Amino acid sequence: MANRIICYVCGASSSPRAMVRLFVLANEQKQEIAVRRRANLNRPPQIISDIDRICFNCNKSINSEIQDVANDPDCLRLNVLHQTDSSSCLFCNRVEDTSRFSIHCRVKIFVARNIFVPDSCRCCDHHLDADGYVPQNLLDELMFINRPYLPAGKQLQQFLGALRQEAQQNDPSFGDESTFSDDEFSAISPISRDQFQDLYIHCVPVSVQEGNVHKNRNISKKNLLTFLCKMKQGLSDDLLRVIFKYSCRQAVHRAISLVRRSLMLDFVPHNLGLASITRAQYIERHVTSFSNELYNPSPENPVAIMIIDGTYAHLEKSSNFQSLRQSFSMHKHDHLIKPALVVAPDGFILDIHGPYYSDSSNNDAAMLRNQLENGMGLREWLNDGDIIIVDRGYRDVLPFLDNLGIEYKMPALLQQGQRQLNTEEANDSRLVTKTRWIVEARNGHIKSVFKFFKGKISIVHAENLGDFYRIAVALLNKYRKPIVMSGADLELARKMLVRSRTPNVLQARLEVDHALRTRHAGWVRLTADHAPRFPYLDLDYLKDLTLGVYQLNLAPAYIQDKLQREDLEVFEFDEFLNEPGLIRCRIYSRFRNATKYEVWIGYWLEDVDEEVAEQDGGDVFAGPISGYYCTCKSGTRTLGTCAHIASILWFLGYARHQQRIKYPRTTLLERTIDIRQRF
Repeated sequence: MANRIICYVCGASSSPRAMVRLFVLANEQKQEIAVRRRANLNRPPQIISDIDRICFNCNKSINSEIQDVANDPDCLRLNVLHQTDSSSCLFCNRVEDTSRFSIHCRVKIFVARNIFVPDSCRCCDHHLDADGYVPQNLLDELMFINRPYLPAGKQLQQFLGALRQEAQQNDPSFGDESTFSDDEFSAISPISRDQFQDLYIHCVPVSVQEGNVHKNRNISKKNLLTFLCKMKQGLSDDLLRVIFKYSCRQAVHRAISLVRRSLMLDFVPHNLGLASITRAQYIERHVTSFSNELYNPSPENPVAIMIIDGTYAHLEKSSNFQSLRQSFSMHKHDHLIKPALVVAPDGFILDIHGPYYSDSSNNDAAMLRNQLENGMGLREWLNDGDIIIVDRGYRDVLPFLDNLGIEYKMPALLQQGQRQLNTEEANDSRLVTKTRWIVEARNGHIKSVFKFFKGKISIVHAENLGDFYRIAVALLNKYRKPIVMSGADLELARKMLVRSRTPNVLQARLEVDHALRTRHAGWVRLTADHAPRFPYLDLDYLKDLTLGVYQLNLAPAYIQDKLQREDLEVFEFDEFLNEPGLIRCRIYSRFRNATKYEVWIGYWLEDVDEEVAEQDGGDVFAGPISGYYCTCKSGTRTLGTCAHIASILWFLGYARHQQRIKYPRTTLLERTIDIRQRF
């Protein structure tokens, strides 16, 4: 037994010549797998050293796993039973008088321990209990290795069949939510068990016609849970029939229809719509002090503030040609219908209108005009001076809003021949977008919480899509927390209003010093070595300067896309500019390769007196940055920055000083063929 070495993974001993060194392999993936498998086998953790080796079998198995993962990164992984020899007993290694585990015993092990037992595994009969199953004391001792494993087709079919029988024998009662664990219930329902019990109280009986007789049908908990599962996971009626054990697909459709009608009778009217809340209650509960200070010219007299925008639902093709034409969006190149959401600054959804068709006759402006004109109650609910926040798609309805005495806030539009917003327009647009994202977030919540709206809506459900949307929105209003914008308070609102009136001093300098802007530039790829005197900027300062995290979250992707590629679509640095405290960069648009922008950033060469900073830009540039300007559409603003400026600030002021920076994954680029080899 002298001169034998223990395998790092499985503990088997062998001669050094039959082992493979782990350390000298210089293969991090193999070492990670070895560490994980050692942990799977309940062996104490141990740092890999230059003397550690693995046996031939472990080396072969690990190499096989690496190859399987390389071929298919999403390959099936199972906790596969660890056994030294499949021809001997699993527990005592005896060879004689052994037999294979029964399919039902293997399923029991899988259910109890999440360990898959291959059908070749054997054991002595006396190790099993009277029913032919592994007793608990031996079950707890089983060891496994998590690795790629795909059972043979027939073996898998038999195993799934036995697993289905086991599931049927232990089927939970869908009429009793208490039979589910919290994790199980959250997998099939968008609300918790306690909230489910509250919602069930609002499920009033529904009148149905059976022959010539109208009868009231009560809603069962099973029907309600089926409906919620449909909304949360977007499953087909056929699959719901299998899961919830309905007799046929039509029974599922009837159950969903009953629940939908029931919730629309009582639950929705109490949690959605203009009648569910008075204007005074809306202002008190849902108009934040931040938005009131930011948009209301007389904040001491609060008004109703709401954000309006449409969202899309994708439809299956209809056999009706008119519906096909009117639902086709030339903008999205798909068949869609559009509901319109009326959202409060804290994310509360006041109302939902529509759904509308998505052709050119049903644009956003026409939809809002219809809501205000055609007796939907919104015009009567609003008072003079109330404020509606919209995007640029509503520009055609603005004169109509003026006539009604309704104030509005919309990002500025470029006029004919204008290539860039001026500083005041760009800053005013940023004031609007600071809260307009709330409606986009709620649109996203609807599709993330209720996957029913994420895929293609079948025509049979599209006919009642307005009800489905209203129920989903009412559930969000009732059971989800409001959206809280970090740091959005009166102080921030007042600070933003002051900064929005700060002129762009650097832009003015460039306009006066025309030679500085038009001089010959020496463009080179921007690297971490450029502008060595550029100041260090911490994340808190960057968040304050950019007025949030959106641009900073884009910065790693911008830098990765523009600095790590070999073609010309890069960040470039003007190395000929000899102006202390000023840098000039150039960047190509992320949307159009033919469009490029110039970015100018000024910075103090040393700590500056606050009085000097205030003279050069007030409170905005009281830190190490003295000014910035970009030639993009919104690059003149002093209230925050555009993404181009933010990316350069992040890279030169923060990222290059960090040892590790997390960039977006490139695995898809590496594993997908590109004829032009652009990666």
